[in-house]
Amino acid sequence: MNKIILGDSRDPNNYQTDFHLTITSPPYFVGKEYEQDYTFDGYKDLLKSVFHNTAEHTVSGGKIAINICDIAAFSKVSGRVEENIEVSRDIVGWLKEDDCHLLSRIVWVKDSPWINSQQVSYNRRIPATYIRMLPSWEYIWVFYKGDSPKRDDVPSVTQVVNKEDWKKWVTGVWDMRSVSANRDHPAMFPQELARRLVLLYSIPGDTVFDPFMGSGTSAVVAYQNHRNYAGIERDPKYYDLATKNIEKVEHCIKIPLYVPPAEYGHERLY
Repeated sequence: MNKIILGDSRDPNNYQTDFHLTITSPPYFVGKEYEQDYTFDGYKDLLKSVFHNTAEHTVSGGKIAINICDIAAFSKVSGRVEENIEVSRDIVGWLKEDDCHLLSRIVWVKDSPWINSQQVSYNRRIPATYIRMLPSWEYIWVFYKGDSPKRDDVPSVTQVVNKEDWKKWVTGVWDMRSVSANRDHPAMFPQELARRLVLLYSIPGDTVFDPFMGSGTSAVVAYQNHRNYAGIERDPKYYDLATKNIEKVEHCIKIPLYVPPAEYGHERLY
């Protein structure tokens, strides 16, 4: 634990510990530099293999949170204008084969997509009735491993999440800006997104894992919230980036974890 492996997350030998929570955002098959060596079928094989390995090392009652979106520009595969929505459904089926079951669906509402999109635009060259939508949201699918999503070794939710946050988060619609400056990595997700998942689906001392570590957001947020971290990254450039980002927070003064005393009765205030 508290280690990132430089290697391929399809290789079972790179999984060196078990974990309580996975937070990850896999490649989306939208033409990023690190996706160039995949065909669409190869891309799906990658996801199936990685999530199988992840499920194998998830403790009973542990959670797997996957941030992914549908493919809005699928023409490079199909040869025509169309969207593809099968990947999320495939993930649900693959994980069910590994005894992981869908617990929650979260919609992350982001920025207006037309600002920077090449697929959606408003100009004289666009004919009437040809109106495309580029979703301003992504999904977060949360699965649990085993017969029950409940763990025996955890305290009450009132001891780890305050009620005001709980009320806002359990709506399943999270409105937050995406990372505006992706200079170091082209597909970073917000630390706040990871923070909510860490607080909702793990407790202090748990291990949080990311098989597509990227810039290290999952590990950074895990460490900041008194969890252990583990992860795998195949690109040496991003492995170095994640390592540096984690070192930055590890060298900061760690604030002691605050848990409201039971006599405060904060769960009964609202």
